[in-house]
Amino acid sequence: AWEHYPFNGFYFLRALYEQLANHPLLELTTLSDCLARGLQPAPLPRVCAGSWVHGTLATWMGDPDKNRAWDLLCNAKEAYDRVMQDASDPGQRAAAGRQLARCESSDWFWWFGDYNPADAVSQFDHLYRRQLVTLYRRLNLPPPGELTLPISTGHGAPEHGGSMRRATGG
Repeated sequence: AWEHYPFNGFYFLRALYEQLANHPLLELTTLSDCLARGLQPAPLPRVCAGSWVHGTLATWMGDPDKNRAWDLLCNAKEAYDRVMQDASDPGQRAAAGRQLARCESSDWFWWFGDYNPADAVSQFDHLYRRQLVTLYRRLNLPPPGELTLPISTGHGAPEHGGSMRRATGG
């Protein structure tokens, strides 16, 4: 719901990260740093699938439009894997890898479906398909024609003008 923060939360997040980085009782790190220091991860006996949104994965999959978006991503990933098997140009490999990561963001799938406003869905649909087209171009492949067709239209009018559905039931 960053759209409700000024500048999509940029200044809030920057201030938060600065406070965390300067806190005397916290040590910020990354997975790469931990591995470099030889720290061994503790095994997790069980991990439950879920989400911070309604406790399910339905925000990202299950709806026919969301599933179609996943199919388009899977096709692009298969193309990426085929090209990367023989790709020798480190620049192309890096650019294609970065572009694939953009396409794999779960935020795209949030927007597909009928419960979000049509204007927002249309914009994110267009941007998502444009990211996939860019990936194909980074792979020196022609983008599939289906990427010219909208995935989802949306027609919801969420409460309070936001983009989240109200949780139902308990």
